[in-house]
Amino acid sequence: MRRKLGISGLLVSLALGLAHSSILPKEEEAGIFVMHPELIPKTVSIVRCYYDLDVVAPGTTFGFDIDGSGFDDAFYKIISVDPDALDVTVKNLRLVTANQIHGQIEVGSEATTQYIHPMIVIKSLPVFRAPDPFGVVRRGEVLDIQLTSIDETGQWGHFRVITNLDERLFPKFHIDPTNPMLEVSNIKVQYPFYVDGVVMIAQGLKHGQYGLITSMNKREIFRQDPLVDVVKPTVGKTGSIERVEAVEKAHRPGDTLELIIKGSAILPNVVPTLTAKVEPFEMGASSFTYISQGRLTATLTIPPNAPVGVYHVSILGSGKVLQQQPNVFGIVPPNWLSMAKLAAPLSPGKSGQLLIIGRDISQDFAKTLQLSTDTEELQISNFHWQDPSTLAADIKVASTIAPGDYLIHVAGNGKPLKLPRGNIIKIEP
Repeated sequence: MRRKLGISGLLVSLALGLAHSSILPKEEEAGIFVMHPELIPKTVSIVRCYYDLDVVAPGTTFGFDIDGSGFDDAFYKIISVDPDALDVTVKNLRLVTANQIHGQIEVGSEATTQYIHPMIVIKSLPVFRAPDPFGVVRRGEVLDIQLTSIDETGQWGHFRVITNLDERLFPKFHIDPTNPMLEVSNIKVQYPFYVDGVVMIAQGLKHGQYGLITSMNKREIFRQDPLVDVVKPTVGKTGSIERVEAVEKAHRPGDTLELIIKGSAILPNVVPTLTAKVEPFEMGASSFTYISQGRLTATLTIPPNAPVGVYHVSILGSGKVLQQQPNVFGIVPPNWLSMAKLAAPLSPGKSGQLLIIGRDISQDFAKTLQLSTDTEELQISNFHWQDPSTLAADIKVASTIAPGDYLIHVAGNGKPLKLPRGNIIKIEP
């Protein structure tokens, strides 16, 4: 990812630190890293791992969960979890529900500063690697430097250093730019893991790439370079377009497509020169609205004959391409199912409503669907069509059920259907 700053006829791009067979843009799909699938029982799927803490120091023990479907004693007994890192171990694994295994991660004193993606192992071979990591950072070291926001003028932005400091170390800790015309100010610390600040582009910074350096007692410990890329403006004399996004990524023919154009230092007088071009299917004229220096919107009508697929968007100024953005939105087919969710939070012993959200769902299609769970302690009944975007069912939670994550299975004519925006619900304590 990149963010852009513009000043005095220049653009400045700030590179962020770590930040995810589809007819939707890829970021709409859950990232699943599966290896050796032949070792995973056919009745089991592994979806994700998540952690009670995102950043920890050596000497910390914290909880984590594995989510999926079809978990039972037989599966639970054949797996282990390998953090694939020095002096980091997993202990106290236990089966919570058919969709959740809970455990603890113990980070020992010798653990090194790094991002860690735990792996699930069967028969000494990895079968799943967590797509999202947690971070370990030793005292006095730096894990990452990330940009957290950008001012719409493009002149300055907030950054965050992920480190491990205490009141004794902080006075010895310094953040300096690789060029004195990249100014750092407003440093604030949130012990022990975060140091926040502001980076500003001074007048006269020449074209080139620049970064930030952290040091301890004048000894360099981490360098994020390049962080800033100074280039010429692309929109008018001062402006830049950084990214094009769709307000809603799943569309049907005939919809109004609303785009958000993000950038910096954009002036109102350039708006009449802008057009949006959709590929690979031409969608006609677009209308732009100026919101602020860092934000424009554009709308256009999706033609009724637009085919199903993923679409790219280019922003043009006076006929010249200013920004090409792949995979901005998708056109989905009728009877497309998006996600399962609860209408309101539920806890053991309670009843409520389960919703399946989608697009252009017909009543006839709804009659072909079946819902199920991996436990008899969740009872689903009265599954029915509510409107073209919503299916509903009554859900009853047994008083004996363990709070945790549960997977809702959706099938059409007996065949499992994938819900790209998720089918896990949470039963609260």
